[in-house]
Amino acid sequence: MRAAVIVTAFLLFGLTVATAESPPHMLPAGTAVVFVSAGRLDAGTRPGSSDTLKLRDPLIVDGITVAPAGTTARLAVYQYVNDTNGHRETGIALERFQLPSLGLMPLKPVEAITLPVTEGTLIHARTLAAIDHLGDRLSIRVEFPFKLSTDRPASYYTPTPARTPPPASMGPRAPRTFTPSPSPSASAAASPAATSAPTPPPTKIR
Repeated sequence: MRAAVIVTAFLLFGLTVATAESPPHMLPAGTAVVFVSAGRLDAGTRPGSSDTLKLRDPLIVDGITVAPAGTTARLAVYQYVNDTNGHRETGIALERFQLPSLGLMPLKPVEAITLPVTEGTLIHARTLAAIDHLGDRLSIRVEFPFKLSTDRPASYYTPTPARTPPPASMGPRAPRTFTPSPSPSASAAASPAATSAPTPPPTKIR
């Protein structure tokens, strides 16, 4: 009986811990959203032009509306260089989806968007971040698009070898000592040779 009580207590304790550590309610990344174009982008539209989009259906997490219908986003026309052929090409980005009190939600179109885009066109997209709901707090959580543990560099990438300085330049420099060069000694001036005056012959006294 005592053993059964202990086992039951452990099970209840484990259930309490699991409940406390259970993940918060969330709206996962990849949630489908639909926008309606409020303007028009014709073919040949210059880069820098944009069109306003409006969210068709509200975005709701646990009964809380985080983005009501009509929340705006933007289609932006930009220009980029194609890495394959090096030509400048035109692209369309889906951006500026601002969730009230939360911030920007990154998006990705389900299909590539092409011009023209007329008023009333439906733009299908998916969220690139999750919305966590813990208690009375909501937050946007952007997940990593890759796993760091399995990343491998591209096979065509060759790293540039680093230059290693010679050992002499890495260690402390020895103090430089100044050794004066020997100055040429002054040669003694040659003293004139002593000249003896000729001795006059003795004078005979008569």
